[in-house]
Amino acid sequence: MTKKEILKIVISVLIAALTALAAGLGLSSCNVTRTVTTRSEAWQHGDTSVVIQTKTVESYDGSRKY
Repeated sequence: MTKKEILKIVISVLIAALTALAAGLGLSSCNVTRTVTTRSEAWQHGDTSVVIQTKTVESYDGSRKY
């Protein structure tokens, strides 16, 4: 093996290690928000209408605590 080939292997290993480290740190947290909206309409006398709307917001924080 020449010095050039050894240098390429060392650089490849370093890049792989840094990529794995970055992926590990980047994937350590997860924030999710889900919003569910339900709407119901009921018509009454004349042109007056009633609208019932409910909204549920759920949040989840999956970040790693150090």
